[in-house]
Amino acid sequence: MSLPGKKIQINEVNYHVYDEGDSDQVVILLHGQPDTSGMWEHQATALVGAGFRVIAPDMLGYGETDKPQAAARYTADHILADILALIEHLQLPKMDIVGHDWGAFASWELVLRKPELFRKHVALAVGHPGGIFDDMSMASVKTNWYMFMNGQEHAAELYAQNNFKFMREALLPSHPDLDEVTSRMADPVAMNGMLNWDRANQMVSFYLAHVSGELEYGNCKVPTMGVWSSGDAYLPEESWMTGTAQRMDADWRYERIEGASHWMMMDEPETVTNLLLDWLRVGDSSG
Repeated sequence: MSLPGKKIQINEVNYHVYDEGDSDQVVILLHGQPDTSGMWEHQATALVGAGFRVIAPDMLGYGETDKPQAAARYTADHILADILALIEHLQLPKMDIVGHDWGAFASWELVLRKPELFRKHVALAVGHPGGIFDDMSMASVKTNWYMFMNGQEHAAELYAQNNFKFMREALLPSHPDLDEVTSRMADPVAMNGMLNWDRANQMVSFYLAHVSGELEYGNCKVPTMGVWSSGDAYLPEESWMTGTAQRMDADWRYERIEGASHWMMMDEPETVTNLLLDWLRVGDSSG
């Protein structure tokens, strides 16, 4: 379930946006797959209570935000353009940004492309995007199996079959609120929206761009905290996150949460919230 919010039209798409708090210290929370802004409930409430203004959109294709049927609308460039347009629409000052899963992919791209917009960054589960290519072994590629699966022609049919049996037992068995996810995914339009992220941003294309030399990432100039959980079945290689230290030209902090799943902010809400408050409250660092 999405956090309460308002509709804002961005690039001809209606985004549902949680916007609470009256402060010049702004933090944007970007969720990933297969979630909504509601996954930030604990963190958003605490951040507002601590004096932050919190912006948490339902990302494209999720929750109460529009769900374009064409996969081409979900490319990284379109998603990033939407977030930048949202920032401009709300006339936000230099801000903090927190991302998880696909939301962390977006937050990394934003701080790398537009570092002047951001004061501090938190990446949950996902390390610097350049680090994904550091280990091109079969083992590392296997960890992306679900991204390849999501791009297959009959994925939606497979996932919905037999009361979402495959989704429950193979794709998302560790999700803390699987009933909520499957209730949303029962709508074919919502299922299509979720899968469009992987259809539009295929791992094969990223790998090809890297090995051909077309895709190179620079170091990050925005102070960043990376948080990884030892029970993450989707991004199980801690080295991706710890290796981010070598890709930073600004302050870097690493935190490991023992036992939590990929959805650490739901499994260990107080731990994640306290880490966010501690990092975002520290000084006015600009790297």
